[in-house]
Amino acid sequence: MRRKKVYFGTGLASATEESLGFGFEFLGMVLTALVLMRDTKADGIFHDIATIGYNISDKQRCRLIKQQHYIINQMIKNLHLKEVYKFKFSHCYHGCDCFTDILSEVETKTKVFWNLPNFEKYGRYTVFQIAQMKYIYETEDAAIKLGWTIATKTIPEKVSQDDATNIINQGHLNEYYFDMLYKFVFPDDNLAYIYAHAGMDIITGKRYAPYTVTKLQNRPLLTQNIKSYIESIPDCYNKRRTLKHYENTIVHNWENFFGEIEEQSLTDKLQYIQNKVFGID
Repeated sequence: MRRKKVYFGTGLASATEESLGFGFEFLGMVLTALVLMRDTKADGIFHDIATIGYNISDKQRCRLIKQQHYIINQMIKNLHLKEVYKFKFSHCYHGCDCFTDILSEVETKTKVFWNLPNFEKYGRYTVFQIAQMKYIYETEDAAIKLGWTIATKTIPEKVSQDDATNIINQGHLNEYYFDMLYKFVFPDDNLAYIYAHAGMDIITGKRYAPYTVTKLQNRPLLTQNIKSYIESIPDCYNKRRTLKHYENTIVHNWENFFGEIEEQSLTDKLQYIQNKVFGID
């Protein structure tokens, strides 16, 4: 029987600018993956961190890689996840023969789209993303890909060339876009797609990738004291919505996997979780 893992990916930047670091809502992705792993009887979690293809300086790329490496290792150690949680930076495998062979295959199968304006603009990055997914599917026994989305969407059983063309023409580089194109390029792969919620700006309510935070967003970094951050934001409708979002995606998944938290208030529960991640008594 083929072994299987829950797989999710994160990056170092948004579509427009570099990230300041992991967002606090990154924990929602991790905890959702842990619950999925348990409920589907998967063998573990594989976390892929894309490090290539961004318009950011080498200095900032190195800073983020070093920071994220430290944070993830702290989380694995403090939450006792060593046996189930594995992660890798994509630049570590981009030079291997297996990946370059897959990359060549993806390039060949996507040539039909190179005349589309959006593919001329984003095609190279898209090809790398699809190749990374295939590499992980083959080398890490990925069976479930956990992504994030703003709207409720499902991947169809079959993605035609017209379907792929339509989503390329929409011009949205979200996970649904990459998953649809992967399904077109590798229609026979038995990869399931599940989507978690996007991150939420605590003041404006706008949605973003849960694992990146840019300088114009009002969202806490994972390394910021979460209780102090929440208390510094004046009460408003979107703050209440965001806190409910934290409760549903972080607290509920934590208690589902690790057990009930004794603290009563939501902010105290969030602080408890953050303290556990970083080994703070």
